[in-house]
Amino acid sequence: MKDSVFTLRRLLIAVAVLVVAAVAWSAWLGWRTERDLRAADAAVDRLQAAVTDGDDAARDAAVDDLRDAAASAADRTDGFWWAGLTNLPVYGDDAAGVEALSASVDLVARDAVTPLVDTVDSLDGIVADGRIDVDQVAALQQPVNDAATAMRQAVDLVEPLDSRDFAPALRTRYDDYTKRLAEVAGDFKAAGTAVDVLPAMLGADGPRDYLFIFQNNAEIRSTGGLPGSWARIHVEDGKVELLEQGSAGDLNTDEQVVELTAEEDAVYDELPALFFQDPNFIPDFPRAAELFEAFWDRKYPDTDLDGVLALDPVGMSYLMDGTGPVQVGDLTLTADNIVDELLSNTYLTIKDPAEQDERFQAVARAIFEAATGDLASPIDFVQGFAKAASERRFLVSPFDQDDAAVLRGATILGALAGDDGATPHVDIGLNDATGSKMSYYLRYFTEVRSRGCEAGTQSLTGSMTFSQTIGPRAAKELPTYVTGGGQYGIPVGTQLVALRIYGPFGGSISNVRVDGKNIDTDYGLEIDGRPVVTTAPIIETLDNVIVTWDMKTGPGQVGDGRTTVTPGIAPGPGSSRFRSACS
Repeated sequence: MKDSVFTLRRLLIAVAVLVVAAVAWSAWLGWRTERDLRAADAAVDRLQAAVTDGDDAARDAAVDDLRDAAASAADRTDGFWWAGLTNLPVYGDDAAGVEALSASVDLVARDAVTPLVDTVDSLDGIVADGRIDVDQVAALQQPVNDAATAMRQAVDLVEPLDSRDFAPALRTRYDDYTKRLAEVAGDFKAAGTAVDVLPAMLGADGPRDYLFIFQNNAEIRSTGGLPGSWARIHVEDGKVELLEQGSAGDLNTDEQVVELTAEEDAVYDELPALFFQDPNFIPDFPRAAELFEAFWDRKYPDTDLDGVLALDPVGMSYLMDGTGPVQVGDLTLTADNIVDELLSNTYLTIKDPAEQDERFQAVARAIFEAATGDLASPIDFVQGFAKAASERRFLVSPFDQDDAAVLRGATILGALAGDDGATPHVDIGLNDATGSKMSYYLRYFTEVRSRGCEAGTQSLTGSMTFSQTIGPRAAKELPTYVTGGGQYGIPVGTQLVALRIYGPFGGSISNVRVDGKNIDTDYGLEIDGRPVVTTAPIIETLDNVIVTWDMKTGPGQVGDGRTTVTPGIAPGPGSSRFRSACS
């Protein structure tokens, strides 16, 4: 009996020792993994600084440190022991999160950083003396696409996990990393698509002519802003020239330039085909580009276009991180002030609309010359273009079928999604309805959620919160050209925004409410198989105006969804993802 007790005691002590050892080992692994991840984070900061400073030695050292730290974290979380930790109650999901985070960072360090470093080395001299080296652009295709693929795979490792039950410190870090990585992955996907199609679009196979539209966000349109200023760009073997310039009124006619479809006419009336300022009431940029081309053909029938490009001032500010300051007369424009100078100060200091147009055209030419000259930072310039494209601020609609095929599905096309299988799409198009420039003061936030899943369809709810950054008293004192002068029965200084909600393909929209009150709207309209409803909230004070609605997806749309919103004055991505209730 005594021996049995002694044996039992020894076993209990042994088990206790093993438990303590297991806890200690797990704690040590966790501590070392955290140190590795922090080291990787620090290496990324050093890498970015070295690339910006052009310090190749510091860059290479930071790359080595990043790879070592990331590999160490991945190794520590890749064995059977860590796999066991992921099955523990309470803390198992945290262990799974650390494992996914470590594997994702390692994938980026291993398979994305090297091609990115190669890309950096290839950027010097890619733009000079008004010419883009198309051979260098072609050489970028492989490394940029390799990096984009690796980043997307790294996102797929972390994005599916639900971080809501993580410990607070881990959740914050995990969510920040996932969001940041997804944005960068989107930028590089756009960059990869761009370098694939750029050689041809830059005239490598023959001359091309494009209509370049500058979208004015101070008067919002579904694709970004009023097409108030335009230019023709001629390219040949990488040589880029800006030729004719003009304002919207120069291309207006006295009749419709094309016949709209019955659906378009029911939703938008005849305006997109009647005024050059209005084709982008339609949120589908390829369709808007067709209408812009029709206006062009009426005025310049002897010059065929090869496509339409569009850029807004926020996108311009991203490019100016690479060009450096630009001088226009006595005005010095920088990445920090160009939006305010163009979309506010121009209207406050220049009263004559013709002189305003001259200012916009002079700025466009100056930035064009800076962008096609010796760049202050080619890296920042390329990153700026990628960011503008990912936020739908730089849009491209080529008329060449081969070019269009390469870009199919890319964000840079600005196309309205159709039937996308299991993915439901919700698009929000905003249009100023008063002929004002008050959208400079407009701010908005959109949220779509999946609330339920039944019989292969999802029930969605959506909300959009509007506000403005100027009070009614100050708004009334703005110039008439800014306020719109109280047209359409709207008080001076008040914004009337035409809000169009495009539901998922084959789905439906119902119960649209403004500040909790049901509104009278036509729920029976469609555009290319997608339901669309229109309402016009009035924003007149600093208080929020909230629009809400319900939706059903089409059959089989059981996956995570995408929401896309018109880009405005405030920087930031115009699209977001919402989780499916079916998973």
